[in-house]
Amino acid sequence: MNPPVLTTERLRLVPFRECDLPLLADLHSDPEVNRYLSPGPVPMSEAEVRRRLATYISDHQLHGISKWKLETLEGDFIGRAGFSYLDCPAGIEMGYSLKRAAWGQGYATEIAGSLVEWFFQNTVHDILTAYAFMEHKASQKVMLKCGFCHWRDMVKHGAPCSFYRICREDIRQTNGISRTVLMPRRVD
Repeated sequence: MNPPVLTTERLRLVPFRECDLPLLADLHSDPEVNRYLSPGPVPMSEAEVRRRLATYISDHQLHGISKWKLETLEGDFIGRAGFSYLDCPAGIEMGYSLKRAAWGQGYATEIAGSLVEWFFQNTVHDILTAYAFMEHKASQKVMLKCGFCHWRDMVKHGAPCSFYRICREDIRQTNGISRTVLMPRRVD
């Protein structure tokens, strides 16, 4: 098993491996999980899942940031979370996708808040972006809880989206992220 990139009170992120294809395919076979992702509320094709997995593995190896496998501390796969590069608008984006069985348990807020903290501790980037379809209010609430501020609205993947940002200076001024978010335990 790959060593964790990040560990929280209940969760850990580990780099994906090629053998994780069935886990990622299962996650994205649920149309409800994909509702607010491209391609929308349909199962993701196997070719697209393979492409994404290859990107996650490559990004981790080349850049040290990626979308990683999200597990409970007991080792149960519950989704993916991490970072990817955006072209429009240009920058680094934080994102996550959880299995439906993991919804409503505070996992999204826990991992998103820990990712914000990890990002500013482990990269030189000064701005982190996140976005959600405008109708995806639950994800927007997570972003606000984690210290993001609404930045702009624009169309992404053919849908109107709300974009949020958080800056390194915002973290310094508040001495960390919102107190409602659990702080990460670094794993060296």
